[in-house]
Amino acid sequence: MPFRLISLYLLFISLSSCQKAPEEMFKRQILSFGTQIDITLYGVEPSKADQAIKHLETQLDVMHIQWHAWRKGSLTKLNGQLQSGEFFLADAEVLPLVIESQQLFIKTKGLFNPAIGKLIELWGFYRDNPEANTKIPPQEAIQALLNSNPTMMDIIIEDNLLKGTNPDIQIDFGGYAKGYGIDRLVEQLKAQNINHALINAGGDIKAIGQPGNRAWKIAIQHPTKQEALGWIELEDGEGVFSSGDYQRNFTKEGRVYHHIIDPRTGYPSQHAKAVTVIHPNGAIADASATALMVASHEQWLEIAKNIGLKHLLIVDGDGQLYSDSLFAERLHLTDQTMTINLLGNL
Repeated sequence: MPFRLISLYLLFISLSSCQKAPEEMFKRQILSFGTQIDITLYGVEPSKADQAIKHLETQLDVMHIQWHAWRKGSLTKLNGQLQSGEFFLADAEVLPLVIESQQLFIKTKGLFNPAIGKLIELWGFYRDNPEANTKIPPQEAIQALLNSNPTMMDIIIEDNLLKGTNPDIQIDFGGYAKGYGIDRLVEQLKAQNINHALINAGGDIKAIGQPGNRAWKIAIQHPTKQEALGWIELEDGEGVFSSGDYQRNFTKEGRVYHHIIDPRTGYPSQHAKAVTVIHPNGAIADASATALMVASHEQWLEIAKNIGLKHLLIVDGDGQLYSDSLFAERLHLTDQTMTINLLGNL
């Protein structure tokens, strides 16, 4: 069962007699970014809500094409241009992502490194059904890419011009673009004076406002059991993002191999089963969750502080819970016998 976040907005309607009528909750599901995206608007006229969500659906389709790692679009065009070793004018759709990814690469000490697309492709995750993979990449092929060591810092940026200095650079924004896209969707809703909404993109959630007189209540699914680990309430503008070993994986000889590759080893990360962070910037939250999946236990707090996180929850490989004090205060555990190991203050 995925370690994902499930929005429990329907619970508000059934539990509170003070809530406004259910018809004021407008919901729509959209398939994009390889996942189901649930959009919930509160207190919006149906005609306006329908128009707003249709606009978001159009934007999602565009972003999905622009940032897709292996289908033809702006990102695949960028990767081709980086191979030339010459300066070129970057498309406006991808330049901001490259710039911020470089900054996050530095803050995470290279653990968030979208430049390792060739490693991800080598593992067979550049397909719509990675669970059908049957082979482990040859060690010599993995080692060759480790020796080449492509990083985001192998891209030179001068104004709107880019230049690649490593022939093995292949950018994959899989651990970042969804959060960036969700932020853009929220901006578009606010521009239409829609101030109470929840966007849930396969467990990555951004909230604005609140549904009536309650906060958005978000349940956190247990990583290995078909039950909720606990729940939290989101404040206006907060995003809660998760990353884990449960999505885009395949099993070989009884072992699960997932798509979050450690750039230091060339193999799927092993220190955590799942990470959940809260941050107002969806792009930063998305990248942070990816980096912390790769980080070792000793690095969790340092990386979180570098990024500016204030709320962090990690389930390690043994199923133990680790959290900073602020997240621990907000998390209501379903199983009261579970223990949270405090990492300290962020």
